[in-house]
Amino acid sequence: MNEAQLLEELVPHFDEPPDWDDVLRRSQARRLPRRRLVLTAAVLAAALVVGPALGVLLTRDRGPQLPAGADRSRIAVVISPVTGRVLLKVAPWKGHRGFCYLLVPLRGACVPRSRQTVVTRPPLFGWTFDPRVVSGWATTLSGKQIALRVEHFGGRIDATFFLAADRFPRMLRRVTLRDASGRVVVRVR
Repeated sequence: MNEAQLLEELVPHFDEPPDWDDVLRRSQARRLPRRRLVLTAAVLAAALVVGPALGVLLTRDRGPQLPAGADRSRIAVVISPVTGRVLLKVAPWKGHRGFCYLLVPLRGACVPRSRQTVVTRPPLFGWTFDPRVVSGWATTLSGKQIALRVEHFGGRIDATFFLAADRFPRMLRRVTLRDASGRVVVRVR
């Protein structure tokens, strides 16, 4: 059996006149899925192009930034171990002896190197250029001791930073910074 005989057997021959109106009607009905396909492809292409651009815009940090004088190629950060948030950004000050800082999201400035220990609040934050400082405590008006987070950054920054582990403003009596053997290096009232 050849293909022609098989075709005659499977598809019976009929002698009706062709219905061209029916053919045209069915051909127009098929155009609609093509339009849907084109529309779907256009929406998908737009999502692929606009999606990443929108993602960049939404994830870009528009909050406070380090001051313009900061050397952004040498940024050091202090991260909260509990939340994983950046608490402090520090970088060398371009063309000066000192550093620029950003206490996220509150304030930032550039600071020249000096012998002075600086304490700002609220929240409690400060720095010293004394390399002996390794730990610190703040004492509230009620006498409660609060451990301070102390971080030293060497290199061109070469300063020690301290900040309260919590961000709640408290009324403080004094800040005590100690060396590795526990001796008081700096006491600020």
